[in-house]
Amino acid sequence: MKICLANVAAGHKGDAFVERLVEIWKQNFNLVKQKDTQITSRFSTWGVQGLDGFFFSNIDALNAQVVYHSAVSAEKDGFDAVLITCFGDPMLRQIRQAVDIPVVSIGESALLMATLMGHKFGIIHISEYNILETRHTIAKYGLTERLANIRSINENPREQGGAIFDAGHAIENFKKVARALIADGAEVLIPACGLMSPALRLAPGAEKEYPNGLTEVDGVPILDVMSCGIKMAETLVSLKKNGSSWISRKNMYVRPTMEGLESGRMVLRDDRMNFWDSAV
Repeated sequence: MKICLANVAAGHKGDAFVERLVEIWKQNFNLVKQKDTQITSRFSTWGVQGLDGFFFSNIDALNAQVVYHSAVSAEKDGFDAVLITCFGDPMLRQIRQAVDIPVVSIGESALLMATLMGHKFGIIHISEYNILETRHTIAKYGLTERLANIRSINENPREQGGAIFDAGHAIENFKKVARALIADGAEVLIPACGLMSPALRLAPGAEKEYPNGLTEVDGVPILDVMSCGIKMAETLVSLKKNGSSWISRKNMYVRPTMEGLESGRMVLRDDRMNFWDSAV
């Protein structure tokens, strides 16, 4: 099967950070993916540059259209599913209305998996500014009673981005915040970022101390959000290909009518975005 990664941040070919990100995602996915699963990361040259903008909901919301158009183009290009690589699940429900292939996101997938692993989960976020919005998302998913607490990692955007090159500092800071969440009652720890999670799971630059990555703190498991996302995508594709129901089109995910598409044709097009792909 062919799965497309829809990315929120803009990227450019040859950029060292983008190349490293693709490589660490590949290592992460190779731990769990099916042998026949082909993963492609789709980047836009238009959008938020770096992490700073994602700390603020107005910038984040305007940028979410990148993910929408990435997913729509992926369906047209023959992909079997889309995995959104942002924990905030940007436009997840809207994209499911727009396409007929499975669309999952690392945030929703991780939250649902956490409810299987323990009763209460704790979230470590990239910024304190993202916490309130994530609480709203958790309420929307009906999971508020399963949340122990949300805390933010004590690192600025540049430090967080650097963790995919050297995760030593991120691991130590994560452990400090994790212990506070454990005291709050967390039985499962969720790193709420597509950069933070693989940095912990693979521990680049800290392999001697963490040869298997950081997978638990004081006996409390750390959820691998990237692996959860890809396995959820593979599961839905398998259901769809074998004729089983995989989504409801009754209300929330009803497909737009021809009249609706015609009415919205001006907002459904956006020629600013140019996408390019990288094999993962």
